[in-house]
Amino acid sequence: MPSILLACVFALGPLPPATAGGNALDAAAAQDAQELEACIQEAEGIERSMVALSKRLRASTVSVMQFVEVEQNGKKAVVNGGVGSGVILSRDGLVMTNVHVIANAVRVEIVLTGGERVEAEILSQHKLYDFALLRAKGRSFQAAEFAKTKLVKPGQWAIACGNPRGLALDGEPIVTLGIISGLGRLAGGQFDYQNAIQTDAEINPGNSGGPLFDLSGRVIGINGKIATLGDAVANVGVGYTIPGDQVQAFMSGMRASDEVVAGYSGLQVQPQTHADGGVLVTGVTPGSPAQKVGIRVGDRVTQLNGKDVDSYTTWLNQTAMLPNGRTISLRLVRDGKGLTKKLTLQAPQSSERK
Repeated sequence: MPSILLACVFALGPLPPATAGGNALDAAAAQDAQELEACIQEAEGIERSMVALSKRLRASTVSVMQFVEVEQNGKKAVVNGGVGSGVILSRDGLVMTNVHVIANAVRVEIVLTGGERVEAEILSQHKLYDFALLRAKGRSFQAAEFAKTKLVKPGQWAIACGNPRGLALDGEPIVTLGIISGLGRLAGGQFDYQNAIQTDAEINPGNSGGPLFDLSGRVIGINGKIATLGDAVANVGVGYTIPGDQVQAFMSGMRASDEVVAGYSGLQVQPQTHADGGVLVTGVTPGSPAQKVGIRVGDRVTQLNGKDVDSYTTWLNQTAMLPNGRTISLRLVRDGKGLTKKLTLQAPQSSERK
């Protein structure tokens, strides 16, 4: 890497002054040359490792093409409606991408490394958290594995791979290198990005739905949003990635249903941190899991599954990882006394939603 080589050059420092016969100068120059050569070899070794790693990452990264139905001259036609990225999660063709990449699609195709195009079907979507599961048709595929998001740390290297600006439709996914800049980010808008991972690896339009890898080649998460300046839709060094742990938490549900939703407790909480910590319950839906176990308005939630709820942001990030069917434990404070309630998250029936 050029930065490593540059650091090596500066680390050599100034040469000592010449002495009679120039012996000291010659010896110092020889030592500097040896140190520089060692630095160059180290940099070249890292470079070779990155080239080999990138080749492997690209093999499990795909471009995603959505086709939509439009009316042209009074007739219906199917046209290209946009492009994005995806990552292969299983040898039998499960592919993860963003909901906004395949929204309104009547047909979806993926482009594999090498340029082969394969039709894919939409299996399931999480329309709140913006990830969708596809199945590519055809042969055996090269799959990636998820990293454990809880082990990800700010400062570690990260590699984004995908189809920015449609540049990978030739079958050559684009790789960019950066670091993990931050964790637990909230990014609102059309979709809720909760517990999102922030990276400065360049992500541009078309990268959406593609993977962010660690240096072991495991998927840290699914890239989805970028911060922009004004009307310029381009990377400014702040990208948001849906954490892999969140995606995995909903995978079984996505295999079983064409749409999954956030875990439902029936609790409404004050959208700010309570002065004494935790979050204040401001509403409990009748017939909901929370109401059935006796949680009341005015209770203060201080822990979820044994982890402190030290802020409203923490509450949002923790609940974003919970699918329906999961039993959770809530530590509450009521009238100055602590108590614990266990409940099973369960989506409301249609009659309860009315």
